[in-house]
Amino acid sequence: MAEEKKKRIADEELEVYRSILETPTEFKNGFTWIAVAGAFFCGLLMMPGAIYLSLITGGGLAAAWVTLIIFSEISRRAMRTLRKQELVILLEVAGAMAGGGPLAQLVWRQYFIQSEAVRDVGLLGKFPSWFAPQPTSEAILGRHLFHHAWLIPVLLVLFMHVIGRITSYTLGYFFFRVTSDVEHLPFPYACINAQGSMALAESGEKKTTWKWKMFSLGAMIGFAFAAIQIGVPLVTGALLTKPVQIIPLPWYDATVLTEKLLPATPTGIVIDLGLVIFGMVVPFWAIVGSACAILLTLVANPILYHFGVLGRWQPGMDTVSTTFNNSIDFWMSFTLGITAGIAVISVYQTIRDIVHKSRELRRNRATGPAGVEQRENIWATPKGRGDFPPWIAILIYAMCSGLVVFVCHRLVPGSPCCFSCSLRSFTPRSSRTSMPAS
Repeated sequence: MAEEKKKRIADEELEVYRSILETPTEFKNGFTWIAVAGAFFCGLLMMPGAIYLSLITGGGLAAAWVTLIIFSEISRRAMRTLRKQELVILLEVAGAMAGGGPLAQLVWRQYFIQSEAVRDVGLLGKFPSWFAPQPTSEAILGRHLFHHAWLIPVLLVLFMHVIGRITSYTLGYFFFRVTSDVEHLPFPYACINAQGSMALAESGEKKTTWKWKMFSLGAMIGFAFAAIQIGVPLVTGALLTKPVQIIPLPWYDATVLTEKLLPATPTGIVIDLGLVIFGMVVPFWAIVGSACAILLTLVANPILYHFGVLGRWQPGMDTVSTTFNNSIDFWMSFTLGITAGIAVISVYQTIRDIVHKSRELRRNRATGPAGVEQRENIWATPKGRGDFPPWIAILIYAMCSGLVVFVCHRLVPGSPCCFSCSLRSFTPRSSRTSMPAS
């Protein structure tokens, strides 16, 4: 009885997310010159700010939404309202650059190779030249990005960025077809972005709904919080010798204070209002799972340290060093094992659902009422959406992945290809399922 009640509650929660957005019946092209202009705007103006804030606060800049708001206001003054399809494409294009793009990876690498975490594990100066120049190189000491020592790392980053985009849109498209068209799974995170885009689309209309009011309210709350979290340190840092931080950036490091009670346990406390608000729209059991994972870490790390598994940790290490050393000792391999297990279960459930949906479709076509149009097969797409066959996506992904494995094998001579293939298979991918295809 309790299991049936729990399942019914979970189904009701999923139905709520399914009912937030209606399935689109009309599909239009949203890739226009406005999306191209938005890409240049993000690359020239928003990307440097995103890299700077990621280094200062540990987070990123909402460059995608800032771009949407600016272009929405410009179009309104030009007497042209952006369509929902254009806003979705513009959000995707701007979101691809919100994290700083490939340039942010280079900035992070020059910091990483000479960081305290690298010094603690004895890897200083042992990174290959194709990853980043040596810490004693003129390219690092003089901060010269156009130094010849950066040529190979820059080319590799650009190569992986392009290949990553291709594989994410091919494999992501395939899983979009499986999860959205075949399995009909709910996407709680997609609703957030989609509702924001629709709120901006309604801003130019005479009659607006609650979406625009909530969007404006959220923007003002975020502006006020950012003024305290980021604005105060920036202003006081320019006027005083030491900036005043009302809210610690990027977190409050309590690892040293709790190391006697919780040895080898990182306890950096992030004070972020965005996480609180985001938790209000995430499914309940997702929050419960995250809380259980945190509690498991708090209990498991001291036990693992007691039995000598987390042997790299030393008293006095901060949150970053503790997390880095624990990852090398245990949690990296544990994560790979969990990922492999989830992959096996997911593949089994996907195959089971595909077989079930195929049988159900054949049964409906055989016994369904005459005159009712039925789908030809489970892979048939709505008319006018412009999808291409899934096997093409799989073929392109396989070719790109093979090229990456070949490059990795050339960069690390003697490494078995099966190891590179396994890493490539379990690498998390961004998916088109994060946004509805409309």
